[in-house]
Amino acid sequence: MFIPIPKPIRKYLAILRGGVSPVIIFLSVMLGFTFGLIPAWSGIHVIAIALIFILNIHIGIFLISAGLGKAVCFGAAPVLYHIGAAVESYLAPLLKLLAAIPVIGITDFGRYAVTGAVVSGPIVGAAGGLLLARSVIGFRRKLLKLEEGSEQFKKWYSNRWVRILDRILVGKRTKDAKALFSAKAKIVRKAGVALAVILLVTCGVVASLLKDTKVRDYAVARLTKANGAEVNLETLKLSALTGDASASGIQVTDARNPQNNQVAIDKIAADASVYNLLLGRVVVDRVLVSNVQFNQRRQTPGKVAEIPPQGPEVFDPCDFKVTVSDIGKLEKYLENAKAVREWLQKVGKWLPKSEEQAAAAKEQPVIKYLDYLLARSDAPPSPRFLAKNVLLEKVEIPSLAFGNSTITLQNINDAPQSAGLPIRLEIKSNDTPMRVNVTFDYSAPGKPPQVTGAFSGLDLSTLQSSLSSGAGLAFESGVASGQFNGQITADFVDITVDVNIQNMQATAQGDGILGLGGRTTSEAFKVLKDLKTTIRVVGPVSEPRLAFDVKGLQGSIKEALVKAGQERLSEEIDKQLDKHLGDKLADKVPEELKDVLKKPKDLLDGLGGLLGGKKEENK
Repeated sequence: MFIPIPKPIRKYLAILRGGVSPVIIFLSVMLGFTFGLIPAWSGIHVIAIALIFILNIHIGIFLISAGLGKAVCFGAAPVLYHIGAAVESYLAPLLKLLAAIPVIGITDFGRYAVTGAVVSGPIVGAAGGLLLARSVIGFRRKLLKLEEGSEQFKKWYSNRWVRILDRILVGKRTKDAKALFSAKAKIVRKAGVALAVILLVTCGVVASLLKDTKVRDYAVARLTKANGAEVNLETLKLSALTGDASASGIQVTDARNPQNNQVAIDKIAADASVYNLLLGRVVVDRVLVSNVQFNQRRQTPGKVAEIPPQGPEVFDPCDFKVTVSDIGKLEKYLENAKAVREWLQKVGKWLPKSEEQAAAAKEQPVIKYLDYLLARSDAPPSPRFLAKNVLLEKVEIPSLAFGNSTITLQNINDAPQSAGLPIRLEIKSNDTPMRVNVTFDYSAPGKPPQVTGAFSGLDLSTLQSSLSSGAGLAFESGVASGQFNGQITADFVDITVDVNIQNMQATAQGDGILGLGGRTTSEAFKVLKDLKTTIRVVGPVSEPRLAFDVKGLQGSIKEALVKAGQERLSEEIDKQLDKHLGDKLADKVPEELKDVLKKPKDLLDGLGGLLGGKKEENK
């Protein structure tokens, strides 16, 4: 009793003498091997599946080739890693070209194994497909030669039992062996094209039905993971044809205070580029955000992911070239310094990395075998998200200096070092003259961005509620403006601020400033109306210090004290002259001398000149 060969195997054996064209065999092997060799999922896999429907690909050969390619992917992971590294070094323009092709651009070319498989897969697959196609052609020629030139073979094969056994063991064969060489291969599968169109339409309909639920749930999950606490989203609308997107009812839980929202947004509307969506990137020309509120109470506390505890960083003033006497903690100047530090810690994870952090991130030693499939290039990743213009209207900033404000952002992206675009921020208060603009310059590759900016219209009286009693000064009025520059990264800040204050009225509180005492400080600031000084914010992001231009401040205060003394002396002389001479001399004093006596300050300057000094020296 014989056992028939299983049907799947008989189908593959039938390829040798069936109606499968050598061209189709070649394409099936090449496409299947490339599909299996590329790790993870990529845009090339999507293209391969589309080609299976459109082209007359032999599914059996494709599956066998894909399985073989996946086995090679795991078995030759180090080889793919080194091939990818070489391609990254010598064929970077090719990768850039592939990244610009729709759908294919979704592929993560930053992984060495993916890059190596994309280049080597078609080459090895083409070699295997060519070898199999030539083997099939050789077998068919041998079979045709036997059928036409061997009478003994014809007589043997004419037996009924031989044909029955051949059909059972191998399967159906083509009736005309010559047709295998003369028939034209059908590359395109018409039924497959129709099926592909039906699938696209079906996917579009399903996406339109599920976009308000499944896509929203996915977005909520991803945002919650990024935030480390619960994120709520009422509605999310997407249009794959136009690229329009909108969301409403956004609430981002504060991970450190789950009772409150870190930020709440009424509505966001954007218009994304469809071409860039096909490249796996979100590029938005304009984003409109309305009614943004911070630190609002939630109806129910949000869920918070576990955050590993982090100890405070040690601050060493010597690292920043300032003396201990010139620095002070935020607690000394700000009423709620703890809230400021917490806010800085929140934004720290969104700030650029320092050179040390970037170098540590690039050092990814291969520890396990499969790490070869995950290792990435040292080159910064291309931005997958870019918002060219973002307008935030009706933003309630919890500060008397700002209040309800309009915020404008430019070139917001997830890979600023690679994009090289300047990121700009402008805040314009709708309630006060306050205005701030900040620019992060990423033009220097591989280095932290240079931060520059300016501010104007800062009413000092609005800052008084946020200053602590140990600040030394209490501001009654005054307008501050200035410029700043420096660097700020995820682990440290070093910003120099040049401040220009006009029409200032301030009095001392506590012990005053610079060790002058409260009385002396008040006397100086009665006269000191305009002030130019420099402040340096330096230290870890979580524990920044304020360093002042002590020499410059001392000089300004000294001049103010001298001026205050002159004015007091002038007032006292004027008072005494009026008391002792004004009524007694009356009309006996000449008019010229009377005018001089009425201006004691000029009289003092003149006496100083008689004594050998200059007017400027006696001020």
